[in-house]
Amino acid sequence: MHALLGAAETVLGFAPNPSPQAPPGAEAITRILGYVKWIAGAALIVGFFGGLAVFAGGRMVDHHRFGRMGAITMMASLGGAILYAVGYTLISSFAGG
Repeated sequence: MHALLGAAETVLGFAPNPSPQAPPGAEAITRILGYVKWIAGAALIVGFFGGLAVFAGGRMVDHHRFGRMGAITMMASLGGAILYAVGYTLISSFAGG
């Protein structure tokens, strides 16, 4: 078993490690992903400030259900922003090589 692992290491040690290249037509996919990323970021911002408005309005008129819905919307937007940032970082690190 040890000899087999040594042989595999020797063979794989000589294998070249090419840098990643974008396939033909990748510019269109990159542009679409840029649009999706921009829309997702805008939706998170709108969701947060919309939740803030609902929260403040519900508390102003003493409607606790709207206040709770606004707080949940704000927390969901913050959670989405964290997932967005972590996901973007992970995908960028994997795609970057």
